[in-house]
Amino acid sequence: MLIKCICFINRYCLTLLISSFGYGGMGSYLNGYGATNRALSGAGVAFAEDSMVMAINPAGIIDLKGGGWVIGSVFLSSKQVAYTDKFSGENKSDGGFVFAPGRREAEPDSPGEIDGIFPIVYAAMHSQLDKRNAIGIVLYGNGGVNINYKAFDNQNCPSNTPQSGYFCFGDLGSDIVQIFISPTWSHEINQNLSIGISPELIYQSIEINGFEMFSPISSRPNKISNNGHSESFGYGVKIGGTLKINNKLTAGLTMQSKGYMQKHKEYSGLLAEHGDLDVASYLQYGIAWKMSPLLTFLVDYQRIYFSNINSYANSGQSSGRYGDGDGPGFGWGDLSVIKLGIHYRVNKELSLRAGYSDVHREPINKEEVLNNIITTAVFDQRYNMGGSWIFFNKTNTLDLTINYVPSQKVRGSNPFSGDQYITLSNELFTIDIGWRKTF
Repeated sequence: MLIKCICFINRYCLTLLISSFGYGGMGSYLNGYGATNRALSGAGVAFAEDSMVMAINPAGIIDLKGGGWVIGSVFLSSKQVAYTDKFSGENKSDGGFVFAPGRREAEPDSPGEIDGIFPIVYAAMHSQLDKRNAIGIVLYGNGGVNINYKAFDNQNCPSNTPQSGYFCFGDLGSDIVQIFISPTWSHEINQNLSIGISPELIYQSIEINGFEMFSPISSRPNKISNNGHSESFGYGVKIGGTLKINNKLTAGLTMQSKGYMQKHKEYSGLLAEHGDLDVASYLQYGIAWKMSPLLTFLVDYQRIYFSNINSYANSGQSSGRYGDGDGPGFGWGDLSVIKLGIHYRVNKELSLRAGYSDVHREPINKEEVLNNIITTAVFDQRYNMGGSWIFFNKTNTLDLTINYVPSQKVRGSNPFSGDQYITLSNELFTIDIGWRKTF
């Protein structure tokens, strides 16, 4: 019974159930870096305000006068819920699997979280070498939220399992952390064109629990689940440029390579290509339009290329074994994100910002809801606002940003129990606090 059920599930659903890849619909990417940029909803590839611009466009620091540093943190709280309808007993596929009905809310389960709030720290420093060259270094993180559905009695499970939790083997969840450290060099080619480059050292840690049920169809059954934290190091590079078209209009472009990571041996029986989980490459370009001396309007477009990484791109319906190159993955395609931002300088001490971003297509197809039951990658629209206050000899600045993602839902059917439906929802709130100093 168990093997039959597993083989049926393998045709339809993904068990790479890794959450905390940033904000769901954008996969493993935060919606901007640093309080000032995140208040603009990640727009600003052509707009530099502080040292954190190195994480957005390494060419930007040449436009900052003098030197300076910034330190801060995102304080993130989210609410992930999976709701499964009752099963009437009709239209159940042969060997199918019925999920326990009811509403389940994920619970925090990470040492880094305090009462459900997770900090994601960032820091950066830059210095002008001369009129045409600047250097700096930036540290920032992706992800940070983990998901953990606590075990519960589940009589829908096969009798030869613990009959506990969504996938019959107790707590079900995952955790991932990604940290980037990037030294940066920016050069002004002429008064209109600047370029920059940031080599990247990347650290990644993952932990996955509750997937023992799928061991019989894994290429490495003892490397599929519950193996603690797996650490990996990798590298990549980010290059960028800015072009001042005229006194009011500036264009910017950033390209980030794939982050080439060491394989996660502890989960080589779950992740495609025996533990490979590279960081997706992306392209972002945009404009900054200075509508008046006080008001600037920003428009950015970002394209994230998940299709180049098998663990993300492979279909959840793949017939391969988990862990193999053709094994099941998320089934994610490339994502397009539109970002809009407004920056208004009230006076010499106070600036205000607002932003909005939208994933250009639905993050999850309704047919693949089950594949993402633990990623809850349903985020589509985001709203941001914030401000900065310059104080103490005009060399210190306090940044504050609020990010809100209202509860967004996606609903689809259980593919092997046709009249059972699953609804995923996620709601997110963050406060970003930063401190800047110029010198």
